[in-house]
Amino acid sequence: MKLSWNPGDFAANECPRCRKLVRTKFEFRNVRLARSQLCVRDVLVDVCTECDHMVSIPPQSVPQLREAGVSK
Repeated sequence: MKLSWNPGDFAANECPRCRKLVRTKFEFRNVRLARSQLCVRDVLVDVCTECDHMVSIPPQSVPQLREAGVSK
């Protein structure tokens, strides 16, 4: 597993919407936190190239989400 992802990197992951293994691309998106409804801007996430659904959040983006949750 790669330790650090960059915008534009490609990977393979299982998309929950497509329900199959797909090619994914890392890009910056706004992420809405489910419990607080807080929207965090410019978070690096893994996106399905077939349906444009956010598939996962890489470990390197977790501190950014935690910081946004704490500052709320």
